[in-house]
Amino acid sequence: MKKDMRFKIISEGLTNGVSTTCRKYNISRTLYYRWLNRYKSNGIDGLSDIQKDFVPANKTDSQVEDALLDLIKEYPDYGPRALKYLFDELGHDISESAIYNIMKRNNLNRKELRIKFAKGDTNKVVYTIPPLTQLASGECWVFWIIDYGPYKDIGNLYEYTLYDLTSKIACTRLYNKISINNFEDLLTAVAIPVAQSLHLNIKYLSFLDECKLISKLGKTFKSSIEKIVLKSGVDFKVHTLTAENNDLETIHTFKKDYTEGCLSFLMPFIQEEILFNDLKTECQRYVKNYNLDIKSDYHNGLYSPVDYHNQLTDTKLILPMWAYIGRKY
Repeated sequence: MKKDMRFKIISEGLTNGVSTTCRKYNISRTLYYRWLNRYKSNGIDGLSDIQKDFVPANKTDSQVEDALLDLIKEYPDYGPRALKYLFDELGHDISESAIYNIMKRNNLNRKELRIKFAKGDTNKVVYTIPPLTQLASGECWVFWIIDYGPYKDIGNLYEYTLYDLTSKIACTRLYNKISINNFEDLLTAVAIPVAQSLHLNIKYLSFLDECKLISKLGKTFKSSIEKIVLKSGVDFKVHTLTAENNDLETIHTFKKDYTEGCLSFLMPFIQEEILFNDLKTECQRYVKNYNLDIKSDYHNGLYSPVDYHNQLTDTKLILPMWAYIGRKY
């Protein structure tokens, strides 16, 4: 069954009743609520057929990959075979094909690209971020887009979110199309002011590799993001999170929990078919409450995201989120 049909069934259930809708389409209530939970977690994308991820047994350790990239910087003229000889001398047991795969994954499989990488004049896209346990509050933000599906008088509804992986501070706005301009708006009008208010030192900006913005921009993705970073006056590295990242499962859990809370809050307003501008205002209200008031379980107690950041940094800063999150956009 296609995701659009599952979405249609969910919508009918919310309008006409779950039991009536399940009888009409000959599905169980258990299946209906499974689809509904998937939708609340990931929007309409959550209704796609589930494809199980496969992690190969011979997956390369991130430290080995980092060591290889350091070698490439030092010996950009070397190909996979020559690099393997060097790796053998360093005591790393890795095949020539594995080395080539790492080079290809980091867009370093051609000599001219490796030379550019070694000179340090490549773009700011990097190949790794530190483990979550080593990140300071505000140091690494991840970006995602959730497709909420089509709605009357709006078209498709998208949640754009920038989320700090340590404090869980989130910056979210709603838009009705996928656009690099919308990402720039969220970054410069919301996330950077938040960072400045809390004196955050953003070092990494991460994108989930299934992010719709990446697929839309294609080969121009990295250069487009670079231009925005340069214009914004901040200095951080851009990273695409792939299955190679050991913390990816945890990051997806953060995304699921946050999006489920946001969508659950907005769903009654969506069902009422309120005006798009009013829906955006309600979303802003939720984000402010989430950051300042809604407490969740951290490893050492219950905090709101801003309270947890203050606790980590031993500050008493209060985020003046109302100063800009309430702006019309």
